[in-house]
Amino acid sequence: MSNAPGLLNFKTIFRVSHATRIIQFAESLGVFVLLVIVVAGASILAPGFFTYTNLTNTLITASITAVTGLGMTFAIAMGGFDLSVGSVQVLAAIVAAGLLSMVEPPLAILGALLTGLALGLLNGILISKLGLPAFVVTFGMMSVVRGVALLVTQGQSVMITKHIEFGLLNNGKIFGIPVPFITMMVVFIVLSVLLRDTPFGRHACAIGGNRAAAIVSGINIDRVTIAVFGLVGVTAATSGVMLSSQLMIVDATLGIGFELQAITVSVLGGTSLSGGHGNLVGTVFAALLLATIASALNILKVVPFYQYLALGLLLIFALAIDSARRAFIARSLLSRT
Repeated sequence: MSNAPGLLNFKTIFRVSHATRIIQFAESLGVFVLLVIVVAGASILAPGFFTYTNLTNTLITASITAVTGLGMTFAIAMGGFDLSVGSVQVLAAIVAAGLLSMVEPPLAILGALLTGLALGLLNGILISKLGLPAFVVTFGMMSVVRGVALLVTQGQSVMITKHIEFGLLNNGKIFGIPVPFITMMVVFIVLSVLLRDTPFGRHACAIGGNRAAAIVSGINIDRVTIAVFGLVGVTAATSGVMLSSQLMIVDATLGIGFELQAITVSVLGGTSLSGGHGNLVGTVFAALLLATIASALNILKVVPFYQYLALGLLLIFALAIDSARRAFIARSLLSRT
């Protein structure tokens, strides 16, 4: 009888994880089906949508959003989020563009990624060591980093005139597949391994699922928190490099509102704001859905204000799904205890 409580606890944990896996699969499939419906509708309503050029551009846009969304998925799975990713993205893009006038592209890319890493680690240190809420720290960092970007550029645009081959990161193709999509898939594979097959990923989800239990089990909360926000910073910087390659001219006004896109694709893809798990497959599908909607609205010449409306409605929809998910899991646990 002494083992009964432990056995009950194990069964409860198993039920939660099993229910979560089923819901994640259903949500990923649901987002994919919704994507197929939107693509079919756009092909009919928006002439020129289903062309090679437009589909390639849509894929590139989705890949840029997905890269940061994948990093954001880790933060949300841990029970937090990062509102500074848009500012980090633009500063990394500015750093890459500026360094390209002095060094070779690989060093410029490395400088941009290190910038994102440093800013992400700073976020994590402030949150973990000072005990500040992630919302407060990243919201403040969003303004600080944006201000730094404005100061560095003096409000001017930075044009990439040397190393024109840098544009191949956006325009290049490998076996007919756009390089940005390949970049996104590499990030997806690496982060999937981190999330599912390493202690780091499991610890991040454990902190989001039950912080007190994670502390009792010996997980180093501070170290994991710093590492997760460092990871988010790197993914935001990666999307900044991709963006600078796409535009070949950057300024400090880029990336405004990008944090909402990253949060939306993560939550819409099936990652609960309450933490505890992350759905990277769903994040990719949600990014494709978001880019498809934006592309169709652009072809239909719908004013950008309605695109913000669509993004807001998608976020509300994602939050509603998140609430329903948590209620379903709670009911399933109560019915089986």
